[in-house]
Amino acid sequence: MASGSTARPRLVNPVNFLLATRDTGYKTTGLAIAELVDNSLQAGARCISVEVSADPDSKRPTEMMVIDDGVGMDDRALGDALTFGGTSRFNDRSSLGRYGMGLPNGALSRSRRVEVYTWRGTEVLWARLDIDELTGSGEETLPAVERIERPGFVPDTPSGTVVRLTRCDRIEYKRSSSLAKRLSDDLGRIYRHFLAKGVRLRVNGEPVAAADPLCLQPGSRLTGAAPFGDDLIYKLPVESGVGVIKVRFSELPIDRWHSLTVEQKRAMGVTAGHPVSVVRADREIDRGWFFMGGKRRENYDDWWRCEVSFDPALDEMFGITHAKQAISPRPELLSLLAPDLEPIARALNTRVRNRFMLVKATEPLSAAEQQAARADASLPTVPRRRSVVPDDLQDVLEGLTRHDAPYQIAAAELPRTTAYEVVVRNRQTILLLNTKHPWYRDLYGPLAMSESGKDHEVARQMALTILAAARAEAGLQRQAERGQAQRFRQVWGDVLATFMNA
Repeated sequence: MASGSTARPRLVNPVNFLLATRDTGYKTTGLAIAELVDNSLQAGARCISVEVSADPDSKRPTEMMVIDDGVGMDDRALGDALTFGGTSRFNDRSSLGRYGMGLPNGALSRSRRVEVYTWRGTEVLWARLDIDELTGSGEETLPAVERIERPGFVPDTPSGTVVRLTRCDRIEYKRSSSLAKRLSDDLGRIYRHFLAKGVRLRVNGEPVAAADPLCLQPGSRLTGAAPFGDDLIYKLPVESGVGVIKVRFSELPIDRWHSLTVEQKRAMGVTAGHPVSVVRADREIDRGWFFMGGKRRENYDDWWRCEVSFDPALDEMFGITHAKQAISPRPELLSLLAPDLEPIARALNTRVRNRFMLVKATEPLSAAEQQAARADASLPTVPRRRSVVPDDLQDVLEGLTRHDAPYQIAAAELPRTTAYEVVVRNRQTILLLNTKHPWYRDLYGPLAMSESGKDHEVARQMALTILAAARAEAGLQRQAERGQAQRFRQVWGDVLATFMNA
């Protein structure tokens, strides 16, 4: 060992560290701001506002603030808030944060200066972290916390915190209005479960609406999907006890949305979206294509969704980093989930494919509806009445929302052996074709799904033939006559199935 003494090297060069940490890698400004929103939620905030200010000349966003009504901080907590790793909750697995890196990391990834204002009562505390100030002064410590007069942008709430980002030089949007819209979209999706619990989020004064990618959450921007199967629950032993994983699936409403334009589907997030959303402690942390084993993603997979939610106690299994914006699942987690989730994904893919085939098969039905409607005035009026709808047909009828047309035709797997069913709603005749019957399966269906225009024309004429029988039945006045027609329809359908299956 050499004689003499040398100065011990510093563990960190503060200025270089600050410059390097700006490249932590937040994928979007929304994910960086989410770090600040996480802190607000952990402080018990119920109202959180994000404000974006622009350069008056270029309209480019240059300043952002996150304002909350949380519990606020004292001097020591405020000093720690701008320190990397400075948190009393280090490695806490009970909530959103864990490392104490979110505020300085997220703020500096988008700006060169961050200021924090916090208050409990009338006294306002202020602290700052300025890259250029520290670089110029050579200081290795943060400026002291100061007591200041309440600025105009600090709301008159009993307590709270404002995080202010200035000299924003790493924002990917050229206009503040574009950034505000993207923030509203991102935060509505990331914090959808918190919004459902009553937390209020605003961006530039406008309320943020929940955006549930599964399209199941009441009050979400987009709803109408149906749950698929039961929730899958996994309980894994961890040091602190048990960590829980919950998986659920949903199917998007193909019947209602398939005819939308490409632009509309893209704007709704149906196409080119992310089928799987990963949620940690009620906060979305990643989205993409996860846990599906050997199944490759296909276009049909745009039409179903999956949410995998887990406890923070399982962070290591999911490969969570301090930036909280991506997962890197460990092999043992993949081997646990993929054998269950891959078959479900394949089943959903098949259901979507079959549903699209069914939708294609209904195109001649729409043409038949329109042709029959043009001729309806030449026929005797259907008596105004409402059929008694059996319980097993209620779900099919609920999807038929057009009440002003004289005819509606729908195709579905009916829970009976008839080739078709007839329902009268006021003076509207509704024809329900049974896709399980050989008439549909082997005759109408192949023609309707053919690429040939001539086959489509034959399918339309066949649909008109059955619709004429349904219209004749709907026009019967007496209950006894309608009962006889229904019995004939049942026997006719059974005989036809027997002939076609022979």
